[in-house]
Amino acid sequence: MSTPAGSGDPDQTRRDIQQTRAELGETVAALSAKTDVKARARTKATTTAGGLRQRVTQAGQSAKTKATQLAQTMSQKASQRAKPVAQKAQQATSSVRDSAKAGAQATGKAESTLIASARAATTRIGSSVRARPVPVLAAAGTAATLAIIAYRRRWPR
Repeated sequence: MSTPAGSGDPDQTRRDIQQTRAELGETVAALSAKTDVKARARTKATTTAGGLRQRVTQAGQSAKTKATQLAQTMSQKASQRAKPVAQKAQQATSSVRDSAKAGAQATGKAESTLIASARAATTRIGSSVRARPVPVLAAAGTAATLAIIAYRRRWPR
């Protein structure tokens, strides 16, 4: 009998067989991994979920940043608009107080009653202004102006 090309050493033949088996095992493992649809789908799903989580986190941070910026802008604008209205309300209040004093002296009524009512009105206006500055101050200024006009028309000069 003839032997295949190579050495006639049985140990070498065994090593060649072991090496061939190892290579064949690696090839079978690679083919199994490619044909394991379930495992590949899990890997793909995990990767996709991780990417989506990252996008959602970034979107949340971006929305939080924009909301904070908008809140600051709105707060600044409201503060800027409230200052002139508050000044007008203070002027109207002092005008009403002055008119009340003059009216008390002219009609002979007790000055303390009118001042107390003016203080009460000032307190109410102040709390309303703190709650909703722009509409309350505009309404208070208009009401004070109308009260002054009505009072002046009522008493001849």
